[in-house]
Amino acid sequence: MRTGVLTALGAVLALGPAVPAAEVETAHFHHVHLNVTDPARTIQFYGNVFGATPTKFAGVSDALFTERSFILLTKVAVPPPSELHSAIWHIGWGGVDVANEYEWLKKKGVPFHTPITPLRGPDNYYMYISGPDRELIEINTMGHHRFGHVDLSADDVNETAAWYADNLGVPLRTREVPKPKDMAAVRGVWSNAFRCDNVLVIVFGKPDMDPKPDWWPDPPLRTLLSTRGRAIDHIAFSYRNIDPVYERMKSAGARIVEPIRFREEYRLKSFFVEAPGGVAVEVVEAKPIPEGIWEK
Repeated sequence: MRTGVLTALGAVLALGPAVPAAEVETAHFHHVHLNVTDPARTIQFYGNVFGATPTKFAGVSDALFTERSFILLTKVAVPPPSELHSAIWHIGWGGVDVANEYEWLKKKGVPFHTPITPLRGPDNYYMYISGPDRELIEINTMGHHRFGHVDLSADDVNETAAWYADNLGVPLRTREVPKPKDMAAVRGVWSNAFRCDNVLVIVFGKPDMDPKPDWWPDPPLRTLLSTRGRAIDHIAFSYRNIDPVYERMKSAGARIVEPIRFREEYRLKSFFVEAPGGVAVEVVEAKPIPEGIWEK
């Protein structure tokens, strides 16, 4: 029954605007898009580990619904690149009793990229697990079990954060953050953030120093590759009406990589723009969740 309701919800919210929208509207977080070799396995994984709900997005595409947004899937023939070479570092869920959740995940056979690691404060931890196509997922102590964040890497934190603020209308935690002299410790990380609905997007300065900082598990990240075609392909934001958004971004000099068109495979009207660091951002025409449910 729940899946049926969400199928209908996905279809309704993917339709065009039902009410007039102001030309300048704050973006809503719409979806994370994964490239997957086995959609059924991916759906089962996110359902079992995170309680994400399987649904038919717009009635046509297998997907997952989590809190206020979706995880959309593209089936690919070979495993997509998943090394930490792009500016989308990971997606993240909250945890409550993370130490016990770590043991629970181990018993379930979930593969770990980084084992449980303490943070400052009592009962405060983080860990990284690998999804079915080795997409990186963080679980950290948050007092809930919801999908809650996306972390990005950036050549220039201020430039990247300003791009999202200026193009999406989201308020930054602060407009300008001085670059620390020492990024080796977690407290010295260069970062900024913005919240879009219930999702916190955190922009970190890329760990390009040698030796690499202790908090970065891979080799130094010196060059950011495009996110397209990788395990985490892109992130998406939505507006009720994307036509003025498209014109505004185009006039502002944003790099439009795919113009507005209707994507039959997802029954979506959208366009793609490239954010700093090669992050593919899809801008979707859809009603916000949950308030859009009652719009006529």
